[in-house]
Order: sequence, then structure tokens, then C-alpha cells
Amino acid sequence: MRRRLGLIISTAALFQLCFMLLDAWLLPAEIFEGSLFLRGFGLLLLALAWPLCRHPGLPPPLALHLYFLAFLGNALVVVAFIGWCYLNDLAMRYDGLFLVLLFAFLLTGLSSRNLIASAWLVCLSYVLLMLWLRGAQAELYYESQFLLCAAVIGSIGSWQQERGQRQAWLDQQLLSLARVRAEQADQRTQRLLAAASHDLRQPLNAMGLYARHLQEQASDAQTRQISQRLAVSAEQLGRMLQSLLDYTRMSLPEGGSPQWQDVQLQPLLARLMDELKVITREQQEAAELQLDCPLDYWVRSDPVRLERLLRNLLVNAWLHAQARRIWISVREEQQQLCLELGDDGRGLLEEAGQPLRSSTGLGLGLAIVRQLASQLEHALQVSSAPGQGVRYQLRLPRVAARSPETGNSQPGQLPMQVLLLEDDAASREALAGLLQRWGCQVQACANLAEARQALASQPVQLLISDYRLQDECNGLQAIERLREQAGRMLPALLVSAESSAELQERCAPAHVSLLAKPILPARLRQVLFSGLLRSA
Repeated sequence: MRRRLGLIISTAALFQLCFMLLDAWLLPAEIFEGSLFLRGFGLLLLALAWPLCRHPGLPPPLALHLYFLAFLGNALVVVAFIGWCYLNDLAMRYDGLFLVLLFAFLLTGLSSRNLIASAWLVCLSYVLLMLWLRGAQAELYYESQFLLCAAVIGSIGSWQQERGQRQAWLDQQLLSLARVRAEQADQRTQRLLAAASHDLRQPLNAMGLYARHLQEQASDAQTRQISQRLAVSAEQLGRMLQSLLDYTRMSLPEGGSPQWQDVQLQPLLARLMDELKVITREQQEAAELQLDCPLDYWVRSDPVRLERLLRNLLVNAWLHAQARRIWISVREEQQQLCLELGDDGRGLLEEAGQPLRSSTGLGLGLAIVRQLASQLEHALQVSSAPGQGVRYQLRLPRVAARSPETGNSQPGQLPMQVLLLEDDAASREALAGLLQRWGCQVQACANLAEARQALASQPVQLLISDYRLQDECNGLQAIERLREQAGRMLPALLVSAESSAELQERCAPAHVSLLAKPILPARLRQVLFSGLLRSA
């Protein structure tokens, strides 16, 4: 109302001045001179109400009362002016009073209580004044009826308008309260996810590394077979846990928006196929993997989410569908790229009223695939039948090709000096043992102080650190301090149970590779080999 005060009072003062000019032109001189006092009194009320109502120290209820009195005083000035004209034998119509009522209901913004009270008070004042001056005349009856009907209509309209405003305000407050509660619930869920990611993945990560370590050290065939199955089960459990946590995290509003980049398809697909090839080789399973993608195909997407989407499809085809032939082909269609991924596995089952599920397992990977495709706005089509394999078609927006990045992705021997920083004893021992089996010289440290001493005693080629440390600093900060001590930008790998988009964005400018727990040995070996190439 204070924002509207200048417009309202200036409009009311303009009305008074305009009618004052009309009075000077149309009314006799003696009547006009007598009306100047009434007009001046109304202008004085407006002049006093303007600074008082706008004063920041005035309590709002008192400001509203002054505003109401200023309007009521001007309305009674109009009633008095009509009565002054009748006292001087000049019949004055009630049209001016009707304009005052319209002005009150449409422009002033007063509360319905004040509007109803002022309207009826003005109308009754006019009727009583006319009865005293003119008596009970038929013309007065029609005038009174007209004004009273206007007061009734205006009162009902103002009450409905205020009721609607109050309802809208209440709805807004309820929505705000619901939004705050939803945000608090999402924050609790995020904290629960972070705790579950760290607490569940630590022992699972150690179990997988110990199983792989046992498999490589086993001397008899039966022990190797049991340890291999244990390692495969640990990897499957890790993938399922990762899928469940990712699906829950992406369902939250804070799941993050895609980070759009120009991505070259062929190296990404080749790396994923190489990972799958390593897994099939370690499981001693025969698999036929085919990739057909030209080097000059580039797309606009989020590379992290796109890689996760495609990896889930490949893992689902190998582990759940039990396919033995998996292929990926990319072709151009109408300024888009159609990526087709197919297999010869068991296929998919679509139950009535249920989401698409894999023939074995819960299909968490497929649920995440659909969610990722929706976030990236990449059209995904699935065609399958039981026993006839699956064919996925993913439509990707094509962009102009850039200079391709070359690199060797085949893992080899790893004779490198590694500094490992891990506060969990089981995970530290398991990861150090696995790295040593691969030919690495590992200095395993439980805290930053030990890592500083180890770095001062021996040269290091690669830093590996857990993100959640018991020290005051996290893994990223520890890597930065170790690099400062070494005096050079050592290749670094951050291992974390949290693989959120925010953490990935923090790792990218720091030139730190991020690897999610539980650690897959094939993925770790490939990342370590890339780190060896960068440090050479």
C-alpha cells in the first residue's frame, strides 16, 4: 500500500483540483467561495496523510488508520459540498459521490473492512443530510436506492477480492513451507547417501581387492576358480550398489544438471569396449566384441553421464543378458548420429504395467539408462524379444569434428612408484597388495603426515588418495599439499565413494582423475596405465 500511496493521493488531489476549477466556472461566486473551505480541508487531509503514511517509523496499523481517515475525510467533504449547494438553493446531483465510491472500491486498496465501513458511512451520511435538508421526497428515494445498491455491490466485491488475496497468500505460504520441507528431506537423503556410499563401499572395496589379490596368488586351480567367482561376485555387488545409489541421487532435484561438451565418440566407445574385453578375459569367458565408429564423429553431450549410460548397457548385456556377442555401430541419420548397441543375449521382458526389466536381476542399470537418456535429452529406443537379444538405439546431436586425441589404451606392465594415502586399514592393505602384484612400488600411508615423510624419502611417480580422510583435509587438499612438497604436478588419482558431478567438476581443474569405489581392477589398471603415460 505504501508503494501505491503516491499514485492514490496524487490522483485524489488531482480530482479535488479539477472539481475546484469546474466549481469556479459553473457555480455562482458566493457558492464557490464557500466551497473553497471544504475543498481546502480535503486537500489538507491529503497533504498530511502523504508524509505520515510513508514514514518508515510509523507502525503499519496506525499508517493504515491514517490512510483510511484521509479517504473518509475527502468522501465526507463531497457530502458536505452537496449539502452546501442545497443550503444555497442549488440542486447538486449525487454523481460526484458515486465517483468517490468507485474510486474507493477500485483504486484505494483499503481492506474490505475499511471499505465497507466507509462506503456505508458515506451513504448514510448523505441520506441523513438530504432528509434534513429536503425531507422525504421521491427523488431522494431513488438516489438513496442507487447509492445503497452501489455500496452493496462494492462491499461484496471487495470482500471476495480480499478473500481471494488471503487464499492466494496462504497457498503461497503453504507452497513455501512444502518446498522448505522437501529441501530438508532431500538434504537428509543426500547425507544418508553420502554415509551409505562411504560406509558400505569401504568393506566392499577391500573385499573385491582381496579377492583379486587371492586369485593372482593362488597356486592350485580350485582356489583360483573360487577366488575368481568371489571377485566376480564382488564386482557385481559393487555395480549394483553403485547403480542403486546413482539412481537415488539422480532422482533428487540436486542431482545436478548435465555439463555439455563436444565429445569424440570413437575413443570413448573404444575405451568402454576395452574395459569389457578385460573383464571377459579375466573371467575366462569367450566373447565377440565389435565396434564400428568413424573417428570424425563428434557429439554434444555430457561425457561423464554418456559414459555411464553406455557402460550400464554393456554391463547389462554381459552380466545379466549373458550375451556372447556384443556390437556397437554408429551411423549418421538426418544430421544426428544413431548409436546402435546390440547383443545376442536372453533379451528383455516387458510386463504389463511394469517398467522394462532385464531377464535376470532388478534391472537397475536399465532404469539408470532411461533416466540418463532423459536428462541428456537423447532419444532412446529399445527393441527386444525373449531369447533374441536386445538392440538399443540412441540418438545423439552431431557437431563439427575436431582434431582427434590419440593415445594408447592397452594396459601393460606397471613398474611405477606409487604413494597411496588411505586411512582405512583393510582397503589400504588390499589396494597396496594388488598394486604390488602389478609391479608397482607402493608406499602405503594412513595419514598426510606419513605421506609427507614417504614423499621426502623416495621419489614418486603417481599419487593415489582416498577422498574421505580422518585428517583435517580431504583427498584433494592432500594431493595439492603433496604436489607443493614435490615441487611438480604429480599425476594423481582420487578414489572416492562419492562420484557426484560436483566432485568431478572439482577434480577436472586440479588435473586429478576420479575413480569411484568399489574399485574395479580392470578400470584401475587402465587408469594407472594412463597415469604412467602422462608421467613419462
